[in-house]
Amino acid sequence: MNTWDRINRTGFFPQLVTASLKRALGGQTPRATLCQVDAAFDQGSVFRHLSLATLTDSVLIHMHVDELEDGGASVGMGIFPLSRLGTVSSIEVYREAMTSMFPAELTISVDLGAMRRSEVEPAQCGDPSCTADHGYTVASFPDDLNFRISVDADGVDAMTEARQFVDLLSSATRAHH
Repeated sequence: MNTWDRINRTGFFPQLVTASLKRALGGQTPRATLCQVDAAFDQGSVFRHLSLATLTDSVLIHMHVDELEDGGASVGMGIFPLSRLGTVSSIEVYREAMTSMFPAELTISVDLGAMRRSEVEPAQCGDPSCTADHGYTVASFPDDLNFRISVDADGVDAMTEARQFVDLLSSATRAHH
């Protein structure tokens, strides 16, 4: 399925998503696209959001669209040169590993290479009665893009497209490094 049909099929603000993606593409042609609508829960309300990743010959575009409470939407966009991307990794889960060569699930992670996020926590020792100040620990994580595709939830076509996306992105990343 092509990018534009995939966006229309989601039914999630398709005109807004199409216009935003065309602007981000700047005339480039999409080679592969992942598009997924999920639900989120916030203070007792349910909101939908869309995650989209589009690959061109030179960039990876990541778009995130949130449904707002008043019926509007917010669009977040990142355009990442392929030469700056970090690791592209995937995990495929096979239900019938001896007989099937088609995965039931696929998780894709891409290190976007743009930012890092850090988590700071008070350091602790193993003594539960210790009251000393042990300083802080910091964990730093790359800004990444993650998609999980499941045949049961997303369908065979979505899985086929996701595998194609991984293949094209992996090849493009190797070519730009």
